Amino acid sequence: MNFSPRIRLRELAQLCRRLAIATKAGLEDRRIWRDEAERGRPVRRRVVAKVADELSKGESIGDALKKTGDFFPSLFREIVGIGDATGQLDRAYRQLAENYEDTVAARRSFLTALSWPLIQLVLAVIVVGITIAVVGALNLKDMDGKPLDMFGLGISGSNALLLYCSFLVVSTIKVTLSFYVARHGFRWTRSLQRMTLKIPIIGGALTTLCLARFTWALQLLLDTPMDLRKSLPLALDAAGNDFYWQQAPKVVKSIEQGETLHTALVKTEAFPRELLDAMEVGEKTGMIAETMERLSAEYRERAKAAISVLAQVFGYLVWALVAAMIIVLIFRVFSMYVGTIEKLSGPNPLGMI
Repeated sequence: MNFSPRIRLRELAQLCRRLAIATKAGLEDRRIWRDEAERGRPVRRRVVAKVADELSKGESIGDALKKTGDFFPSLFREIVGIGDATGQLDRAYRQLAENYEDTVAARRSFLTALSWPLIQLVLAVIVVGITIAVVGALNLKDMDGKPLDMFGLGISGSNALLLYCSFLVVSTIKVTLSFYVARHGFRWTRSLQRMTLKIPIIGGALTTLCLARFTWALQLLLDTPMDLRKSLPLALDAAGNDFYWQQAPKVVKSIEQGETLHTALVKTEAFPRELLDAMEVGEKTGMIAETMERLSAEYRERAKAAISVLAQVFGYLVWALVAAMIIVLIFRVFSMYVGTIEKLSGPNPLGMI
């Protein structure tokens, strides 16, 4: 993996929607992409302009997109290429737009649900900072005459606020980098991806989200002439978790041995029984594409509930962190109060002879 830029999800959803409308209207691909090269961030304009240049040279849209590296998702490149080859490019753009728009809406709902807990966390962090600043400015001491550490963080004295702010900056950078490397799928994060599926409650919700993406991608790919040996790895990759991606070699091997799609997935032991049963019926009736479309819609509905569960869990974690900070402060103040009383009530409290 590398640090090459990638298109943002919201940008991709908007791009697919405009491409679908323009293609449906009958505009030439090179003109469409040339117009798109005038929109968005500099890096986006540069990549889209490269696609337009390749189209002007007579390249197909699929070949042009392959030369953009990882800027566009692999599934996007493959579906667009197939749509162009089969004369259904506008439909491919529309289906991709609908999926990405749903994903953007789901993220927005998740962040909205987390907004109040995060506001509480920010306020708590600010209160802690103010408390540390006041204690440092007044040069308060504990019962042993040492600089007072109100929260037991090992941060005290005149430089306490500076240390606290440095800790916040470093923590913010670490969290940001963690999200970045997770999004780009660096190799060392793959084991973490698999581990998250085993976490109680959170794992179940994440599994539902993965299956929703997998069923959507598979029903889209089954509606094309792409070979299963190529389409299945793409669908497994679209699930967004290394647990499913690592099943690809096993699944491809089963397909090469003449196994059905249902049987190949059963051997992985990675999918729920109800999904596999529905796929088996779809294959036996010759309606696998229609079956996957129905399953995709069902799992999208389940994904909405899963996002709600994740938002609640993370919200509770934030509230628990805020509560822990308040409790620590209360106990620290109470212990100092008790210590003062004990010292004053002891023998010769005022040092009198």
